[in-house]
Parts: sequence; C-alpha cells; structure tokens
Amino acid sequence: MKNYLKKHKKVFFWAAGATLAAFFLVWLSRRDLGFAQWYATAVFPIFPSTIGRLMSPIPFSVYEFVLSILILGGVGLLIAIAFLLVRRPKTGKRLASGLFLTLLTAVPAVLLMLSLTTSINYGRDTFAEAAGYELRDSAVEELESLCYELVDQINEVSGQIPTDQMGCLTLRDYPLHQKTKAAMQNLGTEHPTLSGYYPDPKPVTFSWGMSHLRLTGMYSPFTVEANYNAHCPDYEIAYTICHELAHLKGWIREDEAGFIAYLACRQSGEPELVYSGCMNGLSYAMNALYRAGGRDRYNAVYGSLSETAKTDFRVSSAYWRNFETKVAEVSNAVNDGYLKANAQQDGVQSYGRMVDLMLAERRSR
Repeated sequence: MKNYLKKHKKVFFWAAGATLAAFFLVWLSRRDLGFAQWYATAVFPIFPSTIGRLMSPIPFSVYEFVLSILILGGVGLLIAIAFLLVRRPKTGKRLASGLFLTLLTAVPAVLLMLSLTTSINYGRDTFAEAAGYELRDSAVEELESLCYELVDQINEVSGQIPTDQMGCLTLRDYPLHQKTKAAMQNLGTEHPTLSGYYPDPKPVTFSWGMSHLRLTGMYSPFTVEANYNAHCPDYEIAYTICHELAHLKGWIREDEAGFIAYLACRQSGEPELVYSGCMNGLSYAMNALYRAGGRDRYNAVYGSLSETAKTDFRVSSAYWRNFETKVAEVSNAVNDGYLKANAQQDGVQSYGRMVDLMLAERRSR
C-alpha cells in the first residue's frame, strides 16, 4: 500500500488539493465578505467568454454528448473489469486500478469546476438588490392585479403568434436562438449584469429523456452551455432558453433566473417571446393566487384568458402528466437536495419566490 501511495502521490496530492480548494471557495462565498459578489462580476464572466464561446459554434450539446459517452463507456468498462477479474485477475486488477486513479483525478476536477462556474455565485448579491427592487409582503389584490395585467398582455399577442393544428403556439419557423439572445441583450441595456456576449443555446437530442426527469432546461457548468428540452410544449421553450442564458451571466438561483427570463421575454417586443414569458410568469402568479386567494379568484383569472392560452395550458398539463413517474420523483428529490445544499433553503419551493420579484418589478414601474 505504501508503495502504491508513493508511486501515485501526485494523483493523491491533486485530489486532496482540488477538493479542499473547491470546498474552501464555496465556504468563502457564504461568509458574506464580498468575495462572491467580486467573483461573480470580475472572474466568472471569463468562463462564458472563453469556454462558452468555444462551444457555441458546435451545433449540438457538447455536455450531452460527453455525458452519453461517459455513461456508456463507464458501463462498458465496469463489465470488462468484472469479466477480466474472473478470467484474467491480474489484467482485471490493473484495469480497476487505472479506473480508480482516473476517478481520483476527475472527481476533484469536477467539484472544482462546479464551484468555479456555479456554486460560488449562489453567494452573490440578489438580483433584487442589483436592480433596486423592494421585496415585501403583498396583498392578494396586488397579486390578482398582476395576474390580470399578464392576462391582458397574453391576450393582446395571442392573435399575433403562429399556431399549430391544435391551436397552440408553434416555433417551427421562428429564429428562436437569435431572438432569445437578442432579448437577453436588450434586457442588458437596462441591467448591466446581463449585457455582453451570449453563446448559442443548444437543444438536447434526448429531450424526451429530459421530460422524464421533469426538466425543461439545464445549464452545463462544465461546458458552459445553455441546454434546453426541445420536446416540451413550445410556449415553455423560449422562456426556458432565456432562463438558462441567465445562468450563463452568473445568476444561478432558480427564482432569479426565472424572473430574468420572464422580464427578457416580456420586454422583447417579439409576440412569440412576450407570449412565452407572460404565460410562464402567469403560471407562477396564478398558482400563488390559488394558494393565497382561493379557487374563485384563480378561476376568474383563468376564464379571462384567450382560447389560444387556455389550449396551451391544457396541452401542457396533459403533456407533463405523461411523465409523472418514479424517475420524475427521484429527479425532483435530487434537485431539491442540490438547491438546499447551495443555500436555497426552500429547495424547489424557491421557484415560488419569483412571484415576489414580479410584484416588486411591477411596483417599480
């Protein structure tokens, strides 16, 4: 054992050093000493400007491709090791040792990269602070007014958007990537933290699998890509892309990224994006209204929607019911644990705080 440790001491030193560095940086970002805010504005932008820019021209999700290769290769390697340990023990042990050393090198690198491109940014100032919004308790009537304001915007653009044979929004011939990036850049003129370069968003080839995990989008902290589920209803897609692009500007908290996506779409001037942003924003606001104001207020708001919007909501509800499985439950539990581990103590319920941001932005107008 001593000879083994001595022979591979560089690997062990790297593993210990990288792991300690990753945890130290996250700990430092939670100490509220200004480190996380400095890092988010001065250091983090390097990653989307370099790695993100490098990955952008590649027409598929590099993250999905690499992840698929690793999963398939890992399973194949484990089978080969098991076979060799029975038939050729020495060869099997050498292969197992090589795999162990590879993991010992790779896992700390993954932890460190995750800290540098994601975890530290959880400690930055909130978007409400950066934008000058006042977050406070709101009366049910104010929430109801927000819902009707969104309904008015949805109804106004419903007649301007292309629809499919079911009467739902379709983005089949829409320059989605160009328009969503333009919407984010436009919002950046008002909020400087969102200005600058955006890599191209990437549709996931195995989007059907993402639906089984109840995911509409996924930010890759390793390839710095904005990946999205191209299989889900179209009205959710543009909003999701802007959500993932917000992560690429260092806004990692889910409620904040969701609010930024809503704001970018709503202010884009593009009927398809306005519809997508307001529909998703209304979904959050109506759920909050149902909990706070009861079924009657909720039904009244829903009843005032255009037929296009009602159809989209019905089709979306039916679509996601197909994926209410144990896999989805596990995915939700993992996501909940991850959020709580990163200082979002409400877990998946933190998505609901987006409504507070929507109300604060409305008051600021």
